[in-house]
Amino acid sequence: MALRGVHVVMAVRNVAAGRNASEAIRAEIPGAIVDVLEMDLSSMDSVRRFASEFEALNLPLNILIRN
Repeated sequence: MALRGVHVVMAVRNVAAGRNASEAIRAEIPGAIVDVLEMDLSSMDSVRRFASEFEALNLPLNILIRN
């Protein structure tokens, strides 16, 4: 997705691992826009917090990929 110029928002349980992945993406794709937000699907509080943080980014949600 980043190769195509898409602003990628990664919802991750492990923020450190997510940051490492986003740094690897940016190293391979200069100019890539990647945000890392914490979300643990086993916690509704975490899901709500993610939703609030995502909404604050004021970005459209065009594609959702679950891995």
